[in-house]
Amino acid sequence: MRSLSIVLFALALSLGLARPIDAAREPGPADTRRLELLVIEVAGCTVCDLVRQHIQPAYEASPRARNVPMRYVDITSVDELRLGLVERVHTVPTVVLMKDGREVDRIAGYLGPQNFFAALGELLDLAGE
Repeated sequence: MRSLSIVLFALALSLGLARPIDAAREPGPADTRRLELLVIEVAGCTVCDLVRQHIQPAYEASPRARNVPMRYVDITSVDELRLGLVERVHTVPTVVLMKDGREVDRIAGYLGPQNFFAALGELLDLAGE
């Protein structure tokens, strides 16, 4: 399955369907907040865009967004293990809850808003929030 993902990703790059996201939105080495949601995506990914359309607006309207900001990272433009992740990302989109620059847990794939927010509540419970 992983090799199929790599082949599909390489095909998307060669066809120009995947492109890097602005470097301004990429993480820097000193970018460690107490809690943060990293949305790992690939530019041009239709399923990743669903997070931006259906989840991000609802999340940003919530009071929790002030304390746990959401940041997008294009997996093609950074070494994911330098982000403080426990393991490599195999599915996009993947939402990773980070605490003090280290991964707490993740939600792989697009679950839809209701399931996403239920899973996020469980992650935040794990982080002690």
